[in-house]
Amino acid sequence: MPFFKILLLIFFILVFAYSLFRPFPSILAKIFFISGSFLGMLSVAGTRYSILISDFLGMREADLYLYLTLLTVFLFVGYTLNRFDELNKKISFLVKEIAILNNKDID
Repeated sequence: MPFFKILLLIFFILVFAYSLFRPFPSILAKIFFISGSFLGMLSVAGTRYSILISDFLGMREADLYLYLTLLTVFLFVGYTLNRFDELNKKISFLVKEIAILNNKDID
């Protein structure tokens, strides 16, 4: 196995382990990191392992990559929307606090 493949495989294994043990603010973030790192490991490891997994699941190898990619993309979109919603709530809270403080200064 070439050095670059080994390096990428180690990276995806570390991301997978990190996503298992790190507490995330939402379940979408955790699933996104797990599925993304699994897809990365699967694509780097080679066709032999992806064929075994796809045969076990009863689908073609190309379909396995397609489904895992779609899952990862949808989870990324959900994670991003969730993150924007959290930031929007924090900004709204800060704007209200600043407005209250400015109103007290005027009086």
